[in-house]
Amino acid sequence: MNTISGQGADPVLPATAVQPFPAGFRTQNIPVKGVALYVRTGGEGPAVVLLHGYGETGDMWAPLAAELARDHTVIAPDLRGMGLTSRPEGNYDKKTQGHDIAGMLDALQIDRADLVTHDIGKMVGYAFAVQYPERVTRFVIMDAPLPGIGP
Repeated sequence: MNTISGQGADPVLPATAVQPFPAGFRTQNIPVKGVALYVRTGGEGPAVVLLHGYGETGDMWAPLAAELARDHTVIAPDLRGMGLTSRPEGNYDKKTQGHDIAGMLDALQIDRADLVTHDIGKMVGYAFAVQYPERVTRFVIMDAPLPGIGP
């Protein structure tokens, strides 16, 4: 197995490798208006919602979730139609998916959360933040294009 030079025996994983979620996280299906969201939760403290990008799942957040769970309640759903979340026939627009996030937080009895988003997760996070601004404490955007803004 390959290792990172000068960093001991830590293996170098291929880019497609999915690391397991940290021990202590639980998974559940949360029904929200026509979809069953597959959600990973763990840790204790202020809530942070991790929204993945296109072609990904909440599993992409495993390394970050492990760190954040030390002092946060971490919530990492699979977005509508992706991963282990159900695949309804319609309602894939970002506004509906923003409502999905609100319904998920309601089911988890969480009033407010930080958002950390990647790629299209940014669009879902933005839709949630616009519709429910009182529920967003911070909004982090990673690797995401902003429509209307050139290079």
